[in-house]
Amino acid sequence: MSFQEEKRESIKRYMLDKLRKDDTGFIQKTMENFGISITTVKRYIKECVTDEILKEDKDTKTGYSMISVMKDFTYTQDGNLSEDRIFYEDILPLLQSMSKGARNIWSYVFMEIMNNAIEHSQGQNISCHIMQDYLYTEISITDDGIGIFNNIQKNLSEKLGTKASIQDAILELHKGKFTSNPACHSGEGIFFSSKMMRELAIWSDQAIYSYGCYEKEKLVQSHLISYYTRLQKIGTLVVMKLENQTTRKPQEVFNMYAPIDEGFIHTIIPIKEACPYGEPIARSQARRVLYRLEQFKKVEFDFTEVEFMGQGFADEVFRVFQNQHPDIELLPIHANQSVLGMIKHVTT
Repeated sequence: MSFQEEKRESIKRYMLDKLRKDDTGFIQKTMENFGISITTVKRYIKECVTDEILKEDKDTKTGYSMISVMKDFTYTQDGNLSEDRIFYEDILPLLQSMSKGARNIWSYVFMEIMNNAIEHSQGQNISCHIMQDYLYTEISITDDGIGIFNNIQKNLSEKLGTKASIQDAILELHKGKFTSNPACHSGEGIFFSSKMMRELAIWSDQAIYSYGCYEKEKLVQSHLISYYTRLQKIGTLVVMKLENQTTRKPQEVFNMYAPIDEGFIHTIIPIKEACPYGEPIARSQARRVLYRLEQFKKVEFDFTEVEFMGQGFADEVFRVFQNQHPDIELLPIHANQSVLGMIKHVTT
């Protein structure tokens, strides 16, 4: 692709991304971002309509919407389901216009999530819904089983000797390495899948685990609607979204969290998700966050949207746990001055 072609494609994708979000300022923003005229932007719009990428839509603020292609597949648990055959026979043929990196990511993530549905859900039916437009592909996998959080809760309660909540189950998914069947699974699939996708969300029992999602409820809801008329019960719904032309590579994610010569040694904990009912204050909250972290060599604590951290929480993590495990690197990221000040307070 020549420089001029690359520039034209960049302009088109930028404009389409704004339209996809129903941003009424898309024309002005495209003009300013690329230094082009309103006439040029309108020409791009016309071309996208002609090429059936866009359509006029009176129900949107911008007057346009992306044209999406949808496809559905349903599978019955008969003892012969195979995630690789499902991917190569049904899904891969729909991904041919993507970049090689996108296809490689989908091959890994789809088969990991489909395997979970086949081997762990204890359901009878599995459905797959695909939505594609020029920029993104979304794929959801749904089963009618016991529900992923329920499954983790039961196993976690047995290990802890006390009743675990849905939020405890979600926290274990964020950490990674948690599995209810260690003889057959490593507990890494969802962790690495979530880091490869642009957005990934899991819905079960009215709760949501998400990674990279700005509007997780909206992402989940758009797929839930497609299943309500086809499934009597929804155990677990997993929604995945990725750019069609991503340059991301699966190995980049593995190199970040699981170097080839060391294994899965690095995890990241979103503190806001770990403490959904308020700020990180109590030692009991910290102990739930710290459970199993001795299995890692590097732990990042993501303090995005956390305004304040209590002394007890900070002391338990950054002094008590750190002193007990001096070889584990604990890194606070996206922390404000209040949070950093509390860490300094308990460690000096």
